[in-house]
Amino acid sequence: MKKIALLVVLIMSLTAISCRVKNTCELNHTGTIAVINKYGETVELRINNEKIGDIETGNVRKADRVVGSYDINVVKFPNVWDTTVNVVECEIVEYTVR
Repeated sequence: MKKIALLVVLIMSLTAISCRVKNTCELNHTGTIAVINKYGETVELRINNEKIGDIETGNVRKADRVVGSYDINVVKFPNVWDTTVNVVECEIVEYTVR
């Protein structure tokens, strides 16, 4: 009797795990890039040379992107911060400008 009960619990557990609804990021294979501005002045954000917008001091700018590698440029002339980030599915990659 214990074996049957254990088998039923095991089958129900496997069914529950396999039937979950996938998140949008899993379906689209996307993650998020978050750039945090702690520089003290408004800066301009570019991802792969595409202007995303300005980030005011103390704010965060987020951009969803397909999994892969992206070049980040934060500009406040004459200063330019360059880095490369790797976007991972359903995760947030943070970059802080100081």
